[in-house]
Amino acid sequence: MSQPSTLTLLWLDLRSSDRSTTLYDLFDRRFEVEQLNLHNPVYDRQRLSPAAICVDFDYPDMHGLALVRDLHDQYHLPIIMMTEQHSESLMVWALRVRVWDILLKPMQQSAADYQVDALYQRLIRAAQDPATLDEVSPMLRLPEESRFHGGNTEARTVHPALSYMQLHLGERINEEQLAQFCNLRPLQFSRQFKKAFGVSYQEMLQQLRIQEATRLLENPDLQILDIALTVGYRDHSYFCRVFKKYLGVTPKTYQEQLLSQSEQEQQRFIEVKLQAVANLVPPQATSTQDEWNRRRSH
Repeated sequence: MSQPSTLTLLWLDLRSSDRSTTLYDLFDRRFEVEQLNLHNPVYDRQRLSPAAICVDFDYPDMHGLALVRDLHDQYHLPIIMMTEQHSESLMVWALRVRVWDILLKPMQQSAADYQVDALYQRLIRAAQDPATLDEVSPMLRLPEESRFHGGNTEARTVHPALSYMQLHLGERINEEQLAQFCNLRPLQFSRQFKKAFGVSYQEMLQQLRIQEATRLLENPDLQILDIALTVGYRDHSYFCRVFKKYLGVTPKTYQEQLLSQSEQEQQRFIEVKLQAVANLVPPQATSTQDEWNRRRSH
């Protein structure tokens, strides 16, 4: 079978806001993209032989997810799903519906280029040998939380508590509860957690909540109070004070600054800000840190 000169993708835009992040331009540079009508998502099977269906979400709703399932059942094509919703339940749902690949937005430009190119190469191979669709993705990498799991005994012992915090940021979490997950007494747990990660569990929980809040603030349609509640803060004023403690600006100012910037500037701004949250992301270059210091002074 000869290799096609251009692969065709069916594209369904299910974003709730045009201002939300999209990877459309990257896909459009590599593929022949055919837009599907949201209200009648069918294509001309005599004219087109698509390689996959791309579904572009920001935050999926029940209707959109049902549509993804229906498209998979109807066309039996690989489904590539893009979303800004970073949730365990959505990942489990995608796995069960047999979504072929999922891209979590927003992402750095270099990472986006690499991932779209890798998808293109995989689909090119699949055009010649459909069995390769079942191969393990070259983009497979360990989950972000695995970087906390060090090789020392303390880290292994208290890691169940860290995993629980990451999956239940919006809930009330106390020391006794976390200690039970690790089969430790509260005082033992507190000491071992601090030894394993260099901060108390309360500080780690604050860092994780603020990091998730920065991600949610990238969606201009979300209200600050809703974000505060989502990440576990019942008091709006207290959330704003904690956020400003870490990032130097209020959540509202952070969101407004994102809106006023280009996509490239937004990504740089996000990286700089997250660097301030106790190094929860890899250290940036000195020039980036200088930019962060400059922003904090304004």
